[in-house]
Amino acid sequence: MKKNFFFNLVGMALPIVSSLVTVPIYIHHMGVERYGVLSVVWILLGYLGFLDFGLSRASAHALARLAHAPAEERGRVLMSALYLNAGLGLVGGGVIYLGAGILFKSVFGLPPEIWAEVQTSLPWIASMLPLALLTGVGVGALESRERFLAANLLQTSALVSGQVLPALAAMYVSPALDTVLPTAFGVRLVALILLLAVLARWEKLRFYRYDRRAGTSLFQYGAWATVTNVVSPILASVDQFFLGAKAGAGAVSYYAVPMNLATRMQIVAAALSRAVFPRFARYEEEQARDLAARATTALAYLFGACCAAGLFLIGPFLSLWISPDFAQTAAPVGRVLILGAWINGLAFIALSLLQGRGRPDLAARIHLVELLPFVLILWFLVDRFGTIGAAWAWTLRVTVDALLLMWFGGIRQQAMVALLPALGMLVGCFVLIEQDIAGSGWQVLWEGALAFSLVGMLGLIVDRHLRLLVQQVLSGFRQRYLS
Repeated sequence: MKKNFFFNLVGMALPIVSSLVTVPIYIHHMGVERYGVLSVVWILLGYLGFLDFGLSRASAHALARLAHAPAEERGRVLMSALYLNAGLGLVGGGVIYLGAGILFKSVFGLPPEIWAEVQTSLPWIASMLPLALLTGVGVGALESRERFLAANLLQTSALVSGQVLPALAAMYVSPALDTVLPTAFGVRLVALILLLAVLARWEKLRFYRYDRRAGTSLFQYGAWATVTNVVSPILASVDQFFLGAKAGAGAVSYYAVPMNLATRMQIVAAALSRAVFPRFARYEEEQARDLAARATTALAYLFGACCAAGLFLIGPFLSLWISPDFAQTAAPVGRVLILGAWINGLAFIALSLLQGRGRPDLAARIHLVELLPFVLILWFLVDRFGTIGAAWAWTLRVTVDALLLMWFGGIRQQAMVALLPALGMLVGCFVLIEQDIAGSGWQVLWEGALAFSLVGMLGLIVDRHLRLLVQQVLSGFRQRYLS
């Protein structure tokens, strides 16, 4: 799991680094309007990903439970998921083909020359959704076998290539959308063919007939996973809509930028939750809960160290990245959101536990129950306190979410108590900065490094399993490089 966590972490980090490099290239060569259209296309494809109705997660869960089953039994489940997602992808692609044209022509009011490029590109845009849904099932199949190195090599290379090659096409061929988008389609198609080739070899994949019983089981699991996939983006984005309605579009920028930074930090939590999911599906109930408790405690201090440093560094980073004036307003918002991101990251393990144990319905019901109270609290706090009120509303919501998921997931009270020292350290750092007790300039960098080290050392004191992990890593390093 150490290796799997590392593979996931690197696999998630590389596309973020790649986007930081390629976004200025896109904007410089394509112009703001074309890049805006490209951004909306990625958003559409991302949101319509829910049309797989949770089948990617459902197939990963089913295949993890069949890890030692005969190849034919696994093959029937996998092919049934691929057939279903291919059909759903074609339907979703049709929706994009018909709806995207209306969206771009009527809502955005594009200039005639750019609209002509969009019109020519619509078949390519629509065709990318089936590829995405099939890729999700394929990657889930690899992860069900804990082949995270292969899954990340294939997925990350596709994501990075999907950012770099269209950017190169915009630079050296043409900045037009009807050049950039077909290039992106080609990258995704090649990536899917490679993924299917790997599955054909490792899973002995054959063209089995559709298995109705397997399809029904996948849909029953996936239906509840879909509720989470639909409600979670609403919970994650409704705050920005409310903030824009109440305080204006300018306020959204001061909230959205630190929110993006805080959620990007959660790749640590996401990497670990992906690594443990197949084992949650295979283990017995008691084993799964014990693993969840150990993973949550370790994550609290590993991710907590990153968040403690982030509390000190977000202000200087925003000053350098954007401007000191922007940082003066956005940094306090970002510090609240980093606290919330730490708490929300812990919930990733509990969510994986529930879904791995075949109870996605509990997670979905929790998210549905949270929706209305969150909207009411959000409306009140945004009305009274603006952007900082939105940040506290989100942090409060994810705190309740984490507690409920841990409670229903069966994570022991002893494990939850072990999280309190990390919480106390983060709150202490937050208070120091908010009360202007922390330093400034280069001193903040040293304070951020010190906070990172203190939370990490606290984790070694509190968590025996984390101590053993560090001892194993150091022992392996000495044997490999110093002996």
